[in-house]
Amino acid sequence: MKVGLIGFQAAGKTTLFQAVAAGAGKGSIAAVRVPDPRFDRIVAQVRPKKATPATVTVTDDLDDAQGGTGRLFTQRFLDEARKLDLLLHVVRAFESDTAPYHAEVDPQRDISTVEDELVLTDLQIVENRLERLKKSPNARTPGTPDYLDRVFFERIRGELESGRPIRALELSDEEAAIARNYQFLSAKPMVVAVNVGEKEAGSPGAKVRAIIDRLGELGTQAFAVSAEVEMEISQLDAEAQREFLADYGLEEPASARLVRAVYDALGLITFFTAGENETRAWALRRGSTALKAADTIHSDIARGFIRAEVVSYADWEAAGSWEAAVAQGRMRLEGKEYVVQDGDLLHIRNKS
Repeated sequence: MKVGLIGFQAAGKTTLFQAVAAGAGKGSIAAVRVPDPRFDRIVAQVRPKKATPATVTVTDDLDDAQGGTGRLFTQRFLDEARKLDLLLHVVRAFESDTAPYHAEVDPQRDISTVEDELVLTDLQIVENRLERLKKSPNARTPGTPDYLDRVFFERIRGELESGRPIRALELSDEEAAIARNYQFLSAKPMVVAVNVGEKEAGSPGAKVRAIIDRLGELGTQAFAVSAEVEMEISQLDAEAQREFLADYGLEEPASARLVRAVYDALGLITFFTAGENETRAWALRRGSTALKAADTIHSDIARGFIRAEVVSYADWEAAGSWEAAVAQGRMRLEGKEYVVQDGDLLHIRNKS
């Protein structure tokens, strides 16, 4: 899963990227660990030769949104953004003498400006496609691809014209598949990071809280973060980090909450495999089956799937180990269609 930071120049995108990457990145791309205390406890108990956490790929390679009266996004931005799975919008909510676009701090304006441009970009695609479909005889023949496109595009055109992003709409599986084919930008999940000043790092002000609450009501995850403070935290050792966080009244770095918010917005859960050679946390789409989990591990395991041995994390924690959970009758045998739950520990039996 690939996440791209977007926003205006001087919003703090690169500073936040560097804080989240914490030295794990190469250039503008980083595989960022998903913080998960459950994984840490499993590793501590199993003591494997290798421990591999779940990660998301974060990139800070997109062009800045452009201020002024011209186009907000460059063509390069549009091309690269369409390849992403999620947009992470970093919004300035701190005073800056170097911000070239806006002297006045107005995070709500910036959020609306970017969202409106994403919607307008998609609306242009819809209008162009509908214009071409007027010439297609299949567009009036039920069941054909052109017919399905026409019906779907006519439905979403009005929503886009009213400024509503596609991600806010309830789509059927068929409609979602059509939307993916066209790589609509407003259909992509979005998380908003409101970048506050150091004084608000531990307790954002009322205006920022109101923006976050409003976005939450609209279904967009948002939170406050001080990129400068997060950058300082990322450069400290574990003990110094705890002391630094305590000074700001924080329980953990906001960058950890950011990664979890991204993970959740992508619709991902985590399952675990706990072996002595390698214990690993695996990212999986919410609602996926045991067969899909097996394929995530390796396609050969999926092809030879016999059954899944499953222990929930709660049962594993209560028992203290996989072996103890099995001895206590907490392990279940599940088939290919079992829907994997967040935190499940799996052992896939296969024919090989």
